[in-house]
Amino acid sequence: MIKPGAQRLRDMLARNHAIALRVQETDFPLARFNSLQHWQRTRIARTFEDLAQRQGYRPAVQFFLTELYGGLDFRQRDQDMGRVMPVMIRFLPDRTLGTMSEAFELQAISLEFDMAMAGEMEQRGLHSLNMKTYCEVYRAANDQPGRERQILLIRAIGYDLDKLVHWPLVNHLVRLLRGPAHAAGFGNLQEFLENGLAAFRALEDPAYFIETIYEREWGAMKEMFAGARQPFGF
Repeated sequence: MIKPGAQRLRDMLARNHAIALRVQETDFPLARFNSLQHWQRTRIARTFEDLAQRQGYRPAVQFFLTELYGGLDFRQRDQDMGRVMPVMIRFLPDRTLGTMSEAFELQAISLEFDMAMAGEMEQRGLHSLNMKTYCEVYRAANDQPGRERQILLIRAIGYDLDKLVHWPLVNHLVRLLRGPAHAAGFGNLQEFLENGLAAFRALEDPAYFIETIYEREWGAMKEMFAGARQPFGF
């Protein structure tokens, strides 16, 4: 019988696979989707610029920007995950698989919101965004409970990763899988796992990092739904 963490990971991979198929369809507004994601990555980088300038937080900020919110690069990583799942279920603790499922759920939620916003941009004839139009599209294309779930999930993943980096067995198993993973063509996936663990292991103050992200993103989300024109403070 498959364990809960493994089953949840399978479900989240299937969800992301469906997203990957949708973005490949000819009627999908891919140019607007890419423009939106570029705008959001730039915004996130500015929001957390102070953390990125501190050596003890820089790797975690980079992981947050490039891995958990890395655009369409998710497709190859998800394909790798689907192929290597039997090995991971065999060797990794189910709790670790559960944390990984949360990361893929966050990815799916973020991509689904971006797809909705790209569709809204297309309806409005927008090819690029500024702060005013971003806030308008955000409010028009999204639901507040879903956004709250997204931000709470970021917070939960942060604390789960912080716990995992202190489990010697998990770190040992991930290192053992390095050679076989690269040899089997799963290098991107292996680097995703290692980068995440290394980034949180290097954190100067994990709770401060996690709560800073949570408070700033939660506050900005509330401001946008309240109609604020400058929800990010710049």
